[in-house]
This record gives sequence, C-alpha cells and structure tokens, in this order.
Amino acid sequence: MSAQVIHLIEEAWNRYIANDVLDIHKLRPEVAHSWQRCRNFKVDPYGQSDQDVKGLELKDKVHESQHLIKIARPFIHNLYGFVKGSGFQVVLTDKEGIILEAIGDPEIIKKTKQIQLSPGGDWNEAVKGTNAIGTAIFEKKPIQIFAREHFCQVNHFLTCSAAPVFDPEGQMVGVLDITGDYKSFNPHTLSLVVAAVSTIENQLRLHKTTSKLYVSYKFSSTLLETMSDGIISVDTNGIITQLNSHAAKILGVDPRFSIGKPVAAVVKKPAAILQVLSTGVDYKDHELFIEETGKKITQAISPLRDDTGRTIGILAMLKECREKLPGKRCGSLSAKYVFDDIIGESETMHLAKKWARIAAGSPSTVLLTGESGTGKELFAQAIHNGSSRKERAFIAINCAALPDTLIESELFGYEEGSFTGSKKGGQAGKFELANGGTIFLDEIGDIPLYTQVKLLRVIQEKKISRIGSSGEISVDIRIIAATHKDLKEEVHKGNFRKDLFYRLNVITINIASLRERMDDVPNLAKHFVCKLSHKLGRKNISIADDFLQKLKTYNWPGNIRELENAIERALNMLSDDGTLTPDLLHFDNPSPVRIEERIAEVKSLKDIEKDAIIQTLNLYKGNILKVSAKLGVGRNTLYRKIKEYDIK
Repeated sequence: MSAQVIHLIEEAWNRYIANDVLDIHKLRPEVAHSWQRCRNFKVDPYGQSDQDVKGLELKDKVHESQHLIKIARPFIHNLYGFVKGSGFQVVLTDKEGIILEAIGDPEIIKKTKQIQLSPGGDWNEAVKGTNAIGTAIFEKKPIQIFAREHFCQVNHFLTCSAAPVFDPEGQMVGVLDITGDYKSFNPHTLSLVVAAVSTIENQLRLHKTTSKLYVSYKFSSTLLETMSDGIISVDTNGIITQLNSHAAKILGVDPRFSIGKPVAAVVKKPAAILQVLSTGVDYKDHELFIEETGKKITQAISPLRDDTGRTIGILAMLKECREKLPGKRCGSLSAKYVFDDIIGESETMHLAKKWARIAAGSPSTVLLTGESGTGKELFAQAIHNGSSRKERAFIAINCAALPDTLIESELFGYEEGSFTGSKKGGQAGKFELANGGTIFLDEIGDIPLYTQVKLLRVIQEKKISRIGSSGEISVDIRIIAATHKDLKEEVHKGNFRKDLFYRLNVITINIASLRERMDDVPNLAKHFVCKLSHKLGRKNISIADDFLQKLKTYNWPGNIRELENAIERALNMLSDDGTLTPDLLHFDNPSPVRIEERIAEVKSLKDIEKDAIIQTLNLYKGNILKVSAKLGVGRNTLYRKIKEYDIK
C-alpha cells in the first residue's frame, strides 16, 4: 500500500476521532461504514477492551464449534506453513468473533496476546472496533483491514485479512483470519485466506453429504490443491518448498519430483522468480509462454518477508491466459507494452516508431536518446515485444539509480564470499537473468568508466564473469540502451568510452520531447484521463476544450511524466465527477515559456546544466531526493555534478 494512501487514511482517522467528520472519499466504503458503527457502539478509539471468554465459558464455545475446528484445523496448519517465518498468525473464530484457535510466529503471538488476539478474545466490532474479523462478520464477505483503518489506536500496528466461513445451509459458522504487523503487508494474503475458507466450506459440504466419504477422504485436497491458481513457493536459496498440482500442470512437471529441487531445474524460465528473490521487488500480472505445455500464463510474484523486512522467499501465483489482453502480448516476462500502446501521430513520433519497428526486426544494439520522461522504456518494451525474443526475459535496470560500488555486482553478479555481505551461493547478475532475452540499460551515460570496459566486452564477446570468479558465462542477449545525455559530448569530455559509444550507436532512435510534438498533447491527455479516472474511481469525466488548450501552452520540461502527474493532480482536485477545467491546472512554472522564446539565449551546455541544478536546489531547499527526481538524474550523478561545478 502506497505511502500516500496510508497518509490519507491517517488524516481521515485523526479527523473523525477528533471532530466526528468522516472523509468518505479517503476511505473504502466498508471501512467508513464500520467506523460509523463503532461510534454507535460507543467503542473507545483510545481504549483497549479486555472483554474475553475464559474457563468453562470458553470450553463451551469450543465444544459448540468442534465440528468446524476439526475440519478447519489441518487447513489452518497448512495455511500457517505457507506464511511461517513471515511474522503472521492464523486465527479461527466462531460466528460471534470469539477466537477458538490461533497459531503463528512467536514474535507476533507475543505482541497480539497483549490485545487479546488469542483464544477467548472477543473480536466483534462492538468490542474491538473495526478489524478484519468483526467487519467480515458484519459485511458477510472477505475483507482486509490495514493499519490505521482499525478504529482502535491500539490495533494500528496490525494488518488483518479475514473471510467468513458458511455452512452448507448458508449460515455463518466462523471466521478465518491471518494477522501480522502492517509492515509485513502482502496483497496476496487475502487470496490465501479466501482459498483456505473455500476449502473448509467444501469440506463442510462433503461431510454433510456422506460421513463415509469424509472418513475415506485422506486430506489429499489440501489448501494448495483446492486453489484454482498454480502456486509455487521458493526459499532464499532458490529451492522449491511448495508446488501444487495446478502449477505442475501449467509447467508440465511432476510435483512429486519437483519439491526440494532448485527452481531453475523445474521452471524453464525462472528469471522473474530469481529477480524477485534478488531485488525483493514484486512482479505483478506479467505474462509468459510455457513451451513445454503450450500454455500462456500470467504470473504474480511477491517476496515473503520476516518482521525485519528481510526477504525469506517468494510466492508465485500462476494463472492460465483465457484470452488475449488488449494492448499486451503473452510471452514477455516484464515488457507489457507494444507499438500500439505508443500514443502520438506527430511526424517526429511516426519517424521514431518507424525506426523502432525496424529495430525490432534486427538483432543489432539499439540506442534510445531523448530527455527524461519522454517514454524511452515504453519504446524499449515495444521493440522487445516486436522482436523474435518476445517470449523471453526483458530485464530493465536504471544505471543512474545504482551506486558506483554496486553497479558491477548488479550487472554481472557475484560468487559466494566475494565481498562482505555477499549472499550464500552468490547471486546472478542482470545479464544472466536476461539470457535469451533483452536487457534494457536506462541512463547508460551514468555508468562509471571502469564498468564501461566490462560492458564493452559483453557486447563484443557475449560473455560475462561474476565478481570473485575467474570463469566465464556465455550469454545470448539483445542490448537496448537509453540516455538523456549527449554521448558524443560525454566522449569529448572523457566521461564515456569512444569504442563503447560506437558499439551502442548502431540503431539510434531519438524520442522527441513533448514540447516538440504539442499536437500529441490532447490525445495523451485523454488517454491519461481515462487511465487515471479508473485508478481513482472517478466516473463520467469530461474534458473542457480550454483545459486541453492550456495544456498546449506549457513547455513540459518533465515531458510525458509531468503531463501524467498534472492530469492526476487535476483529477484529485476535481470535487465531483464532472468536467476538467483550466483552473485545475497548476504548473511548476506559473508563466509558461514557449521554446521559440528561448532560442536567442545562447549558453554553454555546462552553464545551462549548472544553472538548472542551482535553481532546482533553491526551489526544493537543498532536498537532494526531490532535486534528482525533478532533474531526472540519479542522486550519485547529482552529487558528482554539484562537486564538479563547485556549487555551495
């Protein structure tokens, strides 16, 4: 969940508790309605209810639900086995929210025991305020409650995912819940709970139909096997720890001989899984073609973390593609855009797309040039998806975002023990992960000279050496590079190797700035309004002609990225679903200047760059993070420029 959303929820909670004013637009409807119920129940948001069930009363509650407990228990343990070590606990309650069973990691059990999230605890909304268990009981549907969405302040450290359990007659008999520290939030948790509840409900129906069938049933239909998706879990060493039959069918492997083996030996295209293990960054809804089974699938891969935030494995969910998604192709590991997604009918864009299509049909190296925010990665993905490598990996890396001390290990990988802090077993670099596919080197002009030598060797010989290894690894990759710099000028200044520049400068495509193709602004604006309206839940949005006209009077130094931000800001400022008007546009430059008005201003490139850095430092009061984002350069590059120009 984004920091912005968390901040909005916090603001809404503070305002509602202090002033009884409910900011409905900042909350999900279920949460807003729950807060109102809590007010009616007179729940103390700053208090902690110690109302729970003990002794004989708890024993009676357990006895009343013994049928549910007996059926649910193996699935509770299976579910916990799936998240064990991630800082979560699994809880089963009765239909009133009284906790019957709880199992989890010792750290979270110790924390939640203090708030009675343990057997006997009463988690009805009227007692504990908004929480996944109590709110699921009232709403009669699965729900996830995150951090400050909880009504009571004492529960703000939690993230909870719960789903009600219904018997064959449709009567609620209990609730299954996974709870942990909100810092361990995982968007797939609720799906796991829902799948486990579906399994429990299936078992309840099965038991009612015939007790003999229930007895003979050997619990072969476990949590994983009842999921409609393929599920794979992998530990930090890349070893498969769980794999259900759906995943085995999709991948064309035998599950009996897959668990306990390296993922690379079972999954023929493991690049995405290995990259999530390496970077800890999610892959969401990326598409892949499995040659062995002829299946097109989407995969969502998330890291599993412990309570310190350390990645302890990954969870991959595989779905078969039932139909082709508009604007995308199955088969690209992380490249989702195609040429049809590139918006622009200006002459410069027609020319750029023409050359990009030519590049897609060629194995040669491609160099994309243009200012920051013009859409160079969009072109890189489209070229990959239009090439013969479209079914293989597409790995993107921003060279400017990596410290000089880490860039070689990220690109080329390293062997175990090669430096302090290196992983056991070493780590594959981005070139290895991209083997057979495409690697996109964004901001290549920021690569240090000593790394440029190794990169030149990769291009020439198609071989790499991991740090700490004397051996060589052959790689079959297509390189697409991008830069906002003038590499010829960088060569002249001694910042970029001439031989590397010539190796990269085979097919060069310049992506025009937005101010050079103002006629494309209206279509881009309409595209972003459609896209962002859906994201923000806004409907029936219309666009005034003078809104589009004002967009065309600004020179857009941040290009398409800045245009998208301006549209999103305008949509957020729109009070109701209605019409976007010029007064909703607030540019960083209140008096837009056309490019023609600056032609006469002749300065050296260094002077222009120095002035831009000084002005932006003043604008953001020395905040390096904001300045680097505004200028479109990495922080290391910015520090280097500040030192080079002796800016105080």
